[in-house]
Amino acid sequence: MFKRNAQEEPAYIQEHTWSEAFEHLGVSVAQLTLDGRLLSVNSRLCEVTGRSKKDLLERNFREFFLPEGLWPALEAGLSSVIAGETGYHSTHMTVVRTDRKPVWVDMVFSLVRDDVTSSPRSLTAVAKDITLLKQAMQSLHESEVARDDLGRRMMSAQESDRTRIARELHDDIGQSLAVLRIQMLRAGKPVSDLPQKTHAGLEELAAKLEQIADRVRGLSHDLHSSELELLGLAVAVRSHCRECSERLGITVQCSCDQPRDKLDSMIGLAFLRVLQEAMQNILKHSRAKSITVRLTNQKRELCLKISDDGVGFDIESAKLAAGLGLISMRERIHLIGGQFEISSSPGRGTRITARAPIARLTAKATAMEQRL
Repeated sequence: MFKRNAQEEPAYIQEHTWSEAFEHLGVSVAQLTLDGRLLSVNSRLCEVTGRSKKDLLERNFREFFLPEGLWPALEAGLSSVIAGETGYHSTHMTVVRTDRKPVWVDMVFSLVRDDVTSSPRSLTAVAKDITLLKQAMQSLHESEVARDDLGRRMMSAQESDRTRIARELHDDIGQSLAVLRIQMLRAGKPVSDLPQKTHAGLEELAAKLEQIADRVRGLSHDLHSSELELLGLAVAVRSHCRECSERLGITVQCSCDQPRDKLDSMIGLAFLRVLQEAMQNILKHSRAKSITVRLTNQKRELCLKISDDGVGFDIESAKLAAGLGLISMRERIHLIGGQFEISSSPGRGTRITARAPIARLTAKATAMEQRL
């Protein structure tokens, strides 16, 4: 058993008297010798460390607390307090618990002086549990890192999209127009060395021109839906489903409720982009034979459901390597205050559900229109 000398005994008695006053405080309190040995602890400190008073008393606090920084910095701070150069020293520390449960505290050390000689006698340590704050900060940091990564991926996708459009305009549409121009200059004229045969006539060239115009309209529609802007979401959804059915050669069953209120443009665009991305994924991966699209408007909530009978995929595996398309759909719905759900399993198709309240944004849009 540790024995105290004659000089420590009065300090020991007073520290234990103080511990009774500190016993039921909501923060952890301990009295320490100048070299860091624990003289008294309250119940809250026992809870934080996960140890009994018997396990803590007479042992050095350094066994149970680790500074966030380096030990020399903490030692320098304590020396400054003991020397009277500063009134207190504050630092964040982690708790060494037997159950390895992560606990962080904001620890403040202050000096206790002898009533008679005014010489340094002991240290008071007050620790506030900041675990929830630390966890929230860590989650925020991870979220910011994820958002930064998403931003970079979105910018990369935008550049890829611009490259694709530029390539289509130059290599496909541009070259097609150049060939058409030459063909128009030769229209109806005899082919060299084959007088009995003539170049394509105007009707055939007009058909080729219509094909080029269709490709231009397709590019324009992908970039901006005039149907959404002029005729509303329901018309745009039905139109896109019809185009996909014709392009994919599969059945697309589409039913839409016309929203009773004028939709905020952000909501309409978010839902249309989700549909476009989902259809693109079905085209690339699902090998589906039929698709069902349902747009409903009930209790001031807009809901879009897209399902297919394709090969499906494993959701848990997809979460580990989520593609930009899936992330983009989720983020679009999140930005309008909605919810995005996807369910699938191998061999059982895929079901996507996007829903969002329309009252709040509709009211906002109406107020803006009135101000204008």
